[in-house]
Amino acid sequence: MGILDKLLGRTKDTGSDVADKTEDAAGDAAHKAHDVADDATEKLDGAADDVGDAAGAAHDAASDPTGS
Repeated sequence: MGILDKLLGRTKDTGSDVADKTEDAAGDAAHKAHDVADDATEKLDGAADDVGDAAGAAHDAASDPTGS
């Protein structure tokens, strides 16, 4: 640490400070990844429902081609 840093009260990050910041960043990244995965799962569930509905409608139409 330089003399100006000491006079102005600035300190360098210690190893533990860096580890804490890294842990916080990793936690934030994991949380964001979890949110993205949840959003994707919801969208895929909705798409699967839509495909199931379309397949059911196609089956019904094939079973009764006259529509009666």
